[in-house]
Amino acid sequence: MPRTAPKTQRTRLQRYAVPAGWLGTALILGSLVYWFYLYSMVRPRNWIVNTGLGVGLALLVFFLIGMGAVIIAGFRSPEGKRSMRSAVLITAVIAILVVANVLAYRRHYQWDFTGNRRLTLAPVTLRLLRGLNQKIEVTAFYSQSPQRPWESQDARRVRDLLEQYADKSPNFRFKMVDYLREPDKWASAGMTTMPPVVLFTSEKGGREEVKGTSEKDFTAALLKLTRTEQRHIYFTVGHGELSPDATEGAGISEVKTVLTEQQHQVGTVNLMGKQRSVPSDCTVLVIAGPQVEFQKEEQKAVLDYVRTGGRVLVMLQVGGPTLPWLMKEVGIEPQDNVVVQLVEIPGTGLAQISRTVRISTFESHDINRGLHAVYFPLLRSLKAASPAPAGVSTTTFLRTSEDTIAKPLKPGQKTVDPRPKEDDPKGPFDIAIVAEKDSAGKKARVIVIGGAEWAADMLTTQPDMDNRYLATNAINWLAAEDALV
Repeated sequence: MPRTAPKTQRTRLQRYAVPAGWLGTALILGSLVYWFYLYSMVRPRNWIVNTGLGVGLALLVFFLIGMGAVIIAGFRSPEGKRSMRSAVLITAVIAILVVANVLAYRRHYQWDFTGNRRLTLAPVTLRLLRGLNQKIEVTAFYSQSPQRPWESQDARRVRDLLEQYADKSPNFRFKMVDYLREPDKWASAGMTTMPPVVLFTSEKGGREEVKGTSEKDFTAALLKLTRTEQRHIYFTVGHGELSPDATEGAGISEVKTVLTEQQHQVGTVNLMGKQRSVPSDCTVLVIAGPQVEFQKEEQKAVLDYVRTGGRVLVMLQVGGPTLPWLMKEVGIEPQDNVVVQLVEIPGTGLAQISRTVRISTFESHDINRGLHAVYFPLLRSLKAASPAPAGVSTTTFLRTSEDTIAKPLKPGQKTVDPRPKEDDPKGPFDIAIVAEKDSAGKKARVIVIGGAEWAADMLTTQPDMDNRYLATNAINWLAAEDALV
């Protein structure tokens, strides 16, 4: 008869240790899965994760105490050694998979194939989050009650958006709170707005209650919490300029709206008023397409501002005044012409003249950051003065393409024949130039763009045009707000 080894009798401690080991392993794995995937490991472990990990580790310790001697004896046998090598290999593979999974979770790439790119944050939001140097805690108070299906739907949208924010910055954390199930958290937050609402708080004690659910609302709250000072943007009035307060489509109110959302103070200034000078708190002065020349007193006010390190954005209308007193100061020469574009008619091999010039290729400059296509309904070219005035340096940041021509347009001339001629100057043409000058120990900056209508509401409200971003980028660059450019 074959000999059989006597069966080892387990003690009571060992009998309880084996299921405890399996249960402890399951608890630890389940807690990690919950933390990593269901709860989001970019946030601190909650009580469920901590309890699961703590109990699981305790059960594993109990297993090792009860079965330690048996495990050690088993490893000393030939079969035990082979099992040990297999266990080490399996453990190594699992460890590699876990590390790779964690890295992929924390550093992943996302492709947005939605039609309106709703899963892609705006460039301004991305730069703001990546430069976030203080901790922002966000609490979204939304009910998940089946009796409030509309609110549950908003809660999912808010969670998805906040997850995108948290994914871009380790200093941004959020949590969702059902204020009906956890009324104590709602009460302790000291809210002044009825739910549903999202509360933003900073480590410096700032707080903002947001009722909206859009990226624009959340980014505005971030700006309020992170801006150390407010910029003041002034638009000149009294010369037929585009008005930031006009609402009939010919104004520049859309640009004002974006600047206001970015937490700038936007106002107007009449340089022929009582003060007759640029306000002392002015960060950027905007001259948006004057139709008549400035008076001597106004010219002096603008020049004094530039000579003390001021920042100015000038948009010159085609056929309008060229502000020679300011252009001479900064070394820029507006040309008396109108630039038109030759546009091919699809399928014909023929070309037609378009007074609207489209620019889709941009120079390497911060002002052009994020731009894809800008449209200019009327455009004049510019040249940098040669030689430049003492201490002045100029940089062209917008040029037309080669399929443009320039037609002469003298002051006061109302019409122009757009048909191409052999002697017509051909593009590319400079149409936007930055002039910088060291003045009184400060660096003055003046941006001149050879057109003004491109910044009007009828174009800046078009979703397929980046006109409003060109305007706000130029103003924010002048204001040294790099995160908003």
